[in-house]
Amino acid sequence: MAKSKLALIDLDAMLHIVSYVQVSSGNRDCSITTKTHVKSFINTIEKNSGCTTSIKFFQNLGHKNFRNEILPEYKGHRTTAEAVALWKPTILEAFKEVGGVALNYIESDDAISVVANVLKPDEIVIISSDKDMIQVPGTHYNPFKSNIAWEERWQKITRAVAERFFWEQVLTGDPTDMPSSMCGIEKCGPKTAKKLISDIDLPILQIIGDAYTKKYGAKEGFIRANRTFKMVRLLKNRSNEYINAEAEAEVKMILQDFKSWVQPIEDDVLNLFQAPEPENLFKK
Repeated sequence: MAKSKLALIDLDAMLHIVSYVQVSSGNRDCSITTKTHVKSFINTIEKNSGCTTSIKFFQNLGHKNFRNEILPEYKGHRTTAEAVALWKPTILEAFKEVGGVALNYIESDDAISVVANVLKPDEIVIISSDKDMIQVPGTHYNPFKSNIAWEERWQKITRAVAERFFWEQVLTGDPTDMPSSMCGIEKCGPKTAKKLISDIDLPILQIIGDAYTKKYGAKEGFIRANRTFKMVRLLKNRSNEYINAEAEAEVKMILQDFKSWVQPIEDDVLNLFQAPEPENLFKK
């Protein structure tokens, strides 16, 4: 990768990986071992990204997601695994020690999107396992899956692909995070959404409006489509009128301060850890 690129790293997936690896290896009380794992993992990712600078985001303890004000049921079905509950405070401390930016109201993928949208796609490498990040053009690198080939960890997302993926999400919703009874068009999966969006003879908003109206009627269809739009859309650098004041302030803070967070990854710091092969990221 080009040495001038900036790595935008979503640390939240690492929280779960490190927690499970530590517990499965028998570590339930040695915070030094867990922090060393976190720091080695991060240094390896930074090396493998080929970037000279990085910004790392994570959701802080007590995080209050603005999307829960729009849809209280958002991620309401999720439970905290024992391993995560045990190691989360320690891992978040390690994130802070390596310069991670703690978020209190927006999600890590939102923060990455905010920064990415003030830069050019060829200036960034987005490091995440979150499928929602496909909304953001640029080079994408996923180090958080084990047992996949190096080439499969990388993909380039164009603006056209990113825009299309977002509108497909508006049609399907995201059943993993929000009830299908409230967001998206029920029984409209990715294949159906792709087929609908492929109608190049119609404006995209007409496609969305027609699909929702056909299923739910004009009034309910608009309400549901509007709610889904707000829930699946990653935040950008322009005003996001539907988010709360705290989240908006956090977006503005990121826009004001992100350049000061970009720290050069010095060779002497990187050399504190030996970068293992990608599959070894998942070992203690």
